[in-house]
Amino acid sequence: METPQSSPATKTQGSKRRILIILIQIVAMIAIFAALFWYIGTTVPATFKPGEPTIIKGLDYLYTTILTIKIEYLLLAFLMYFGINIFFTIRLRRVLAKDGVKTSFGKTLLAQYAGMLTSDVTPGRSGYILTPVYLRDQDVPASKGLSSVLGIQTIEFLAKVVGGVGAVVFLVETVPTQTWDNIFKVHIFGVNIGLLLSIVGIALMLTGAIVLAAFTWSQRAIGIFDRIANSKYLKRFTGGIMGKLEEYKESSHSTRRAIPEIIALTAVCWILKGFEWYFLGYALGITNVPWIAFFLIHPLVTALAFVPITPAGVGVQEFGIIGVLGLLGVPVVTAGVFALLARGLLIIEDLAGVPQIVKSTSLIFSRKKPHETTLAPPSPPLNPV
Repeated sequence: METPQSSPATKTQGSKRRILIILIQIVAMIAIFAALFWYIGTTVPATFKPGEPTIIKGLDYLYTTILTIKIEYLLLAFLMYFGINIFFTIRLRRVLAKDGVKTSFGKTLLAQYAGMLTSDVTPGRSGYILTPVYLRDQDVPASKGLSSVLGIQTIEFLAKVVGGVGAVVFLVETVPTQTWDNIFKVHIFGVNIGLLLSIVGIALMLTGAIVLAAFTWSQRAIGIFDRIANSKYLKRFTGGIMGKLEEYKESSHSTRRAIPEIIALTAVCWILKGFEWYFLGYALGITNVPWIAFFLIHPLVTALAFVPITPAGVGVQEFGIIGVLGLLGVPVVTAGVFALLARGLLIIEDLAGVPQIVKSTSLIFSRKKPHETTLAPPSPPLNPV
């Protein structure tokens, strides 16, 4: 009996479906940004270029605000993000070391940037799971790399849940009820929509953390997944993954031993992120928001980057930042520039991972199958002169 193979028609249909999904996400992203600029334009004083279309007015005012940025604080924000990636790299290397894998700091840093850059352009920031691919030039086994990344992401999600809860408590205690109603005018079942969205976001992060934790550290969960994936209906799609499942189980034991270090290094990165946003705020003249506010609200609003409507939640996260900073008294235009800079800063620095992505891609496509390997013809005998 022959193993079922995907026909050319099926592959073509799958490619068309992927292209359609990408196009829908691009259209959604454009629509969200258009709404964002329109919203900013509606807050611009009437004396600012009267008669100009609302969206263009918003873009013009954004540009004017960008010109007032204090470069020294912007550079400090860049420095903080660089520090975050340094500690991300240390964290990944420590987890791999627990599994007996030695790595180079420089190469792992480039792999970290490559993973972050991929996550910057993929829905739900799912591209970070490709980091094990970018570690291949160091001969890191795929199962160990995947176990390390998923273990780290589990702690990250749990940290965002804790931070999100802290942010909601901080905002509820700090921000007057009237301000909530002015920023988020819609109520559902008597609950302000801004608060409701925050609660939903925290619940989604908690769900994601539980699923990742179960798959990474629960033998029962892995066993259930094993049975489901090896059913006759799904086996054709999961055969390649399940071949590594036993190795993954072994690697997850080593990842568990690194939990204390993951928590400590994640806390350091969270503190640095608070300073990154604090300096970014000062670059735009936001001096009324204390560091503790940036420290707490960051995990709450960045959770919106995991909404798979657009690549890395582009547009969705920006609206969230404008809403939260608006609660803290930051003008819409200034908050909009902050939101755009917060994303742009990441992408610009993550471009350091481009060489690693190119290198890893070339390594994948340069590998030949055994039957394709050919021997060079024997050299002709040397004739004596």
